[in-house]
Amino acid sequence: MSKFRSKFAGEELTPLFNTLSHLMLQQDEPSHTRLRNLVHYAFKRTAVESYEKQIEQLARDLLAPAVKSGSLEFVSEYAVPLPILVISEIVGIPAEDRAQVKAWCDDFSIVALNFYANISDEQLHAGAKAVAAFTDYLQGKVEELRHHPKEDILSALVHAEEDGERLTLDELVANTLLLLNAGNETTTCLLSNGLLALIRNPEEMARLRRDPALIPNAVEELLRYDSPVQFIGRLAATDVNLGGETIREGETVLLALGAAGRDPKRFDAPDELRLDRHPVHHVSFGSGHHICAGLQLARMEGRIAFQTLLETFSDISLSTDKVEYGKNANLRCPKALPLSVTPAA
Repeated sequence: MSKFRSKFAGEELTPLFNTLSHLMLQQDEPSHTRLRNLVHYAFKRTAVESYEKQIEQLARDLLAPAVKSGSLEFVSEYAVPLPILVISEIVGIPAEDRAQVKAWCDDFSIVALNFYANISDEQLHAGAKAVAAFTDYLQGKVEELRHHPKEDILSALVHAEEDGERLTLDELVANTLLLLNAGNETTTCLLSNGLLALIRNPEEMARLRRDPALIPNAVEELLRYDSPVQFIGRLAATDVNLGGETIREGETVLLALGAAGRDPKRFDAPDELRLDRHPVHHVSFGSGHHICAGLQLARMEGRIAFQTLLETFSDISLSTDKVEYGKNANLRCPKALPLSVTPAA
């Protein structure tokens, strides 16, 4: 992280890079294991699986207006609100604060996912303001939860303990932001990219309707076919030879997860969407020590979201020929998907 700090001058950016440095995905051993164990403890204490019925109800509620109107702007009316409602509920963000928290998360996410590739001064300063505001917000919550814990991840993180150690405020801010971002924007991309892929491959959507038992495997194939996170950055810890090239210690490496999902050496006909493809060993959740801590929640949300969508509507079609993508190059996702929908009988 120190290498990146030197590229960006300005005292006002210091808190932003402090926060980035406390993300568990930016840590090596032994700090990474300590942070990851504390976060896993919080997930176990919160029993994420118990939210399944609640997620199903949220999905039905979000689709209810489209049943009456016959139209649905899929991204803004379903793919965005469903994940943020779910992760906010699980983490413990009150309903009245969720719009503001999402705005902070979005500004932070652009920096967190793109600073090692390409980032503008405007985006950096927006991220710094978001971190400062979220830190102030969370500090008040932490003091309250220390004395009056609730049944949510934030309470569990506040009280989590590993070998006598607890999360510092900086670690708590950073990794709560990580969970909120990982729990909303990436799932939004899974749903939006996934539906677009199904619309463009109508025979596969028909296959899914005929055999809903395929949906869990379909989620894995959709993740492979169009990875929500397109690339991740790493610093070489030592010199390493790869593909005939030497990567020097300290050099930045961008690992293209999206390209890995289309590797012809790993997948037969990788550019084809095959919902019954098995096994689907994609790397969209990362791998090794840094694999996504919330992957089970993402899989559950994807399964429920697509199942509810297909149960609710017998026909789904795109109402435009032009699909535009958002400003976050790493989270490659349509800005909007206006649909015409026919309610199921």
